Amino acid sequence: MLARIPYSLKVAISFSLVIKFLIFSLGFVVTWLNEGPSSPVSILMKQFCRWDSPHYIDIAKYWYVNVGEQRLFIVFFPLYPALIRLTTFDYQYINLSALLISNITSLIAMVYLFKLAKLDFADSISKRAVLYLNVFPTAYFLAAIYTEGLFLALVIACFYYARMGKWPLAGFLGMFSSLTRMNGLLLLPALAVEYLRQREWKLKKLDVNLVWTGLPLVGFLIYLGLNYQVTGSFFTFMEIEKTHWHQSIDPLLGLSSAWQQATTASFPYNVTIGSAQIIFAVLGLLAVVGGFLLKLRLSYNVYMLLTWMMSVSTGWWISVPRYVMAMFPLFILLGVFGRRKEFNYAVLIIFSASLFFFTILFSMGWWAF
Repeated sequence: MLARIPYSLKVAISFSLVIKFLIFSLGFVVTWLNEGPSSPVSILMKQFCRWDSPHYIDIAKYWYVNVGEQRLFIVFFPLYPALIRLTTFDYQYINLSALLISNITSLIAMVYLFKLAKLDFADSISKRAVLYLNVFPTAYFLAAIYTEGLFLALVIACFYYARMGKWPLAGFLGMFSSLTRMNGLLLLPALAVEYLRQREWKLKKLDVNLVWTGLPLVGFLIYLGLNYQVTGSFFTFMEIEKTHWHQSIDPLLGLSSAWQQATTASFPYNVTIGSAQIIFAVLGLLAVVGGFLLKLRLSYNVYMLLTWMMSVSTGWWISVPRYVMAMFPLFILLGVFGRRKEFNYAVLIIFSASLFFFTILFSMGWWAF
């Protein structure tokens, strides 16, 4: 079976495995030095269980409730914690189940990114796209107890099967995406654009395949129903985001707040809540502009544009670098520009150094997106 895998894809997967090993090793060492010696399993289970991670674990254990602090966790979408619960046979090792899901799905994401890029570009560009995603400054989230690996696997596979014309499969992957993160809902317009593009923008009669493009909305409606079942309101998550996480739709305030943090806060918060938020917002915008200028597939550009807009839409920018990573066509674009050796080396050096820095912060329990 392995013999059937193209050599270039094997190389791309090898990139991913080596970089994952290095990220885990760095996180392990930092956690061991920061928190003191412990058993290897204990360190492994807690080294990337930071910030939102314990909330996913609590949902996996107790599901959603409407009392106490855990009532706030309704803002976290259900598929990832549900998978953690289904794959856990002993709660003592539930963190390991979560880590396995994150890391296996992120490897699947790499495979589909390679396959998707190969539909339009050469092996070399596809390999670079995978490499750049692996060393992206927030790629440690692909190894952590977070939804990034699962979400990217679902979204990229969704686009791949849409490109192949397998609309039922693409639709269900889109539905699962919107059960993983809010951004999954953005697949609705992107899939519609891809569907119409394949039919040369002519819709002579209703095609049942068009129905499948609407499944991302179904996933989101299921999540709203979960809100209602637990809290009695379809939109509790929005109220909690506003009152507890102080989030509102105000991108200019978000930019202003990030600038203020960049110029007044102490290290490292002047970076993590300040300058990095602005830098990655600009990177995302450049990706959107570059995608349209280079005439990347329109459905990719629609998805990138909407993802970028959602990433910078709030009045408090705290996770823009992580959200921008979900703009997977960015890595295909970088793969194209990476044909120039100088550009390739510059990206690898800057991304790798930033990944090293932010992984240390995250492993130490500092805020790192």
